[in-house]
Amino acid sequence: MSKSLSYNRHGFTLFLLSICLMLIVFLGITLTTVLNGNYVKKVVSSDENVSLIRSYSNQKLSRLVNSYSSVSSISTSLSKNDVKKIINTSVDEMYDDDSKLTVGSSILDTIGGNLKRASKKQGLNLDAEINQTVSVNKDLMNQMIDDDLGPINNLSIAIKKVRGIIKATIIVLAIIFVLLAIRLRAKVGSSMLFFHHLGTVGICTSILLAILLAFIYFPMQNLISSNIEYNLHDVLYNVLNGIFLSYISIVFMVLILSVIDWGSTMKYKY
Repeated sequence: MSKSLSYNRHGFTLFLLSICLMLIVFLGITLTTVLNGNYVKKVVSSDENVSLIRSYSNQKLSRLVNSYSSVSSISTSLSKNDVKKIINTSVDEMYDDDSKLTVGSSILDTIGGNLKRASKKQGLNLDAEINQTVSVNKDLMNQMIDDDLGPINNLSIAIKKVRGIIKATIIVLAIIFVLLAIRLRAKVGSSMLFFHHLGTVGICTSILLAILLAFIYFPMQNLISSNIEYNLHDVLYNVLNGIFLSYISIVFMVLILSVIDWGSTMKYKY
């Protein structure tokens, strides 16, 4: 049987296999990156992002805590370690399916602790005043953060539910893929020709993944630029690019392995 005739007979099966594999790979990467709190912490906590978030947070804090006369002479700047602590707390909240992010509260609690330590070094006991200042400003700070993040907070609410749906979908797709692969192997009657077809499926999967990523990446860029405060643009762009690098690396890996498989079994096309 010629390669051309084999493709004509099994083209639809190959297409279905490619679609299933593309979705499995895409959802699998999504599950281990976008929906994985530890991975997001790693991306967000890069030195560049921490510096950007630190600058942004300090600008916000200077308008709130420094307005209180008793502590206005004490530095309220967040350190890089403070920012990383806030990032970890915030991501944990987001991925624990909290109905409302309290990033602002986390920032103010951290700066409140810094203020208490700094004031005591100067011989002042301002714990009560600092606690009151932090408490009064928490709602305002949270609202400011929510306004800056726009629709991102709304998306975070359903993360746990989405993870469950994706896991179930991957299992269903994997079962369909295996059944289609078994059907294809039975029909081609040759292990080498079967592996040659799997190479073709891998190549098609890589192309489909690349197209899908392009259709997702650019709208996400527009979403960030249209709905997120300017000061947070660079942070979210860095996060977006960091996550998409994981997708792209998997696309290239699947493509290279598929081309090797396809080429090594080409002599068995007849």
